[in-house]
Amino acid sequence: MKYLILMGCCFALTNCIAQNNAKTDSVIRSILGAENVTRLTGEGTELIKQNDFSGASLFFSNEIKKDDGNREAYFNRGIVNIVLADTMAACRDWSAVLALGDTATFKLLDSHCQGSMFIADDTLPKIVYRKMFAIEKGKDAGYASAKAVVQQMPEFSGGADGVFKYLNANLNYPASAKQKKVQGTVYVNFIIDKKGKVLFPYIVRGIDKDCDKEALRLIKNMPQWKPGKNNGKPVIVRHNLPVIFSVK
Repeated sequence: MKYLILMGCCFALTNCIAQNNAKTDSVIRSILGAENVTRLTGEGTELIKQNDFSGASLFFSNEIKKDDGNREAYFNRGIVNIVLADTMAACRDWSAVLALGDTATFKLLDSHCQGSMFIADDTLPKIVYRKMFAIEKGKDAGYASAKAVVQQMPEFSGGADGVFKYLNANLNYPASAKQKKVQGTVYVNFIIDKKGKVLFPYIVRGIDKDCDKEALRLIKNMPQWKPGKNNGKPVIVRHNLPVIFSVK
């Protein structure tokens, strides 16, 4: 008898979990559309499918701590936040995805974040972030900067010469790359906020895993810039820098 009761409880529990999973899947599909549900793969998203949202949030947060350029972790944590009805947190996560160069996130910000992108303490309207991340005709995705959007571009201390000196003085050529005689230019895209701080750097075009990693380290550790301006007021700007690796 106890066995039968237990079996009945198990059946009820299984049925309940199945219903919750179907509900969660329905919510996610309504948020992302069927074409984006395929992005939900991996260990963390299994927690989402099991309705373990706290576990999923912790998992993705830890992934972001390990790699703050992990687009998929931000994307998936955004899903967790939206399911938990924390729309602002979701929009900040999806803003990070866009800041890291994934323009597919336009749809999410447009439809779920009232057409706003959130960077640090600032809010960018749709007309601004759409221009900021527009891909110039004939250029690779990610190369476009905000030169057409702002009147005064950000400036590093010492100008272009200052950037060159900083990169040369602080670049640590990876031993593995030197040994293989890997050389070339790594292109890094990033955001410069209203205070001149560098945010969300990512590789647009790399040459080698270790060189790419070193280029990101250099950009992340840059001193603050003099921020870009429109009508004399500081604004957020998207910028690009080439980091050159040359075996002498």
